[in-house]
Amino acid sequence: MGIGSCFAAMNMMYGTVISRCKEVGTLRALGFSRGSILASFLVESVLLALLGGVLGCLMPLPLHGISTGTANFSTFSEVLFHFRITPTILLQGMVFATFVGTLGGGLPARRAARMKLIEALRD
Repeated sequence: MGIGSCFAAMNMMYGTVISRCKEVGTLRALGFSRGSILASFLVESVLLALLGGVLGCLMPLPLHGISTGTANFSTFSEVLFHFRITPTILLQGMVFATFVGTLGGGLPARRAARMKLIEALRD
């Protein structure tokens, strides 16, 4: 699922770069460096991933403390599940969201930074 989420973030950021070609060209014409364009797209990707991480951490909170079980009829045993959401798990989720945003936004940000001025303004 993590690999899939990296590809989803990358696909979204590639779409953002393509739709904002003229904006990148304008920034380059105004004198912004390739590094600042790369950083802006990378920061945007990480912020979007962190927003998704916050939502992903808030949504399962109503399940905290719930217990459920499943029965195995061949052995007549039961397996119980206790849902516990700890601060460590939430922190790990946010770190993973940051990693996905960085990894998924890195290549599209690089493409935006390497875009040639003439090609960006022509589209």
